[in-house]
Amino acid sequence: MQLLILRHGEAEPMVVADDSRQLTERGRAQVSRICELRAEELEQVRAIWASPFVRTQQTAEIVAESLGLPVITEPLLIGGTPPQRVIDALGQAKSFPLLLVSHQPLVGRLVNGLCGSDDAHFLDTASLACLQSEVWATGCAELEWLQHPE
Repeated sequence: MQLLILRHGEAEPMVVADDSRQLTERGRAQVSRICELRAEELEQVRAIWASPFVRTQQTAEIVAESLGLPVITEPLLIGGTPPQRVIDALGQAKSFPLLLVSHQPLVGRLVNGLCGSDDAHFLDTASLACLQSEVWATGCAELEWLQHPE
């Protein structure tokens, strides 16, 4: 099974509340660029889960628009969620390849935890990781690739 993990694009500085921060124009361009760079791989995605925060919803919508898929809001995907809760939810998921759109520190903890790679892989804004595994459990996945926006 294949899992893609995308960190949201660059967001505006925190003014009022973290959950309402929007993507900047640069952030939108970063996400669009990742979609161009990895179009072939993204075309295989069958479901998109995104954090309820505005910037992740906007990021997911950019991807969803090009794929013709709905965005499923998944409250587990906020940045501070323990990774094991997300891993448990992955075990129940039916549609793969699955794209998760979320925040740091969760995206980094998921990639590194699933791959058993400590903190070897960092996801910057709009970075996209592709993992492969037969089961979703700590240390059981292989990182196929990690794409940063150019």
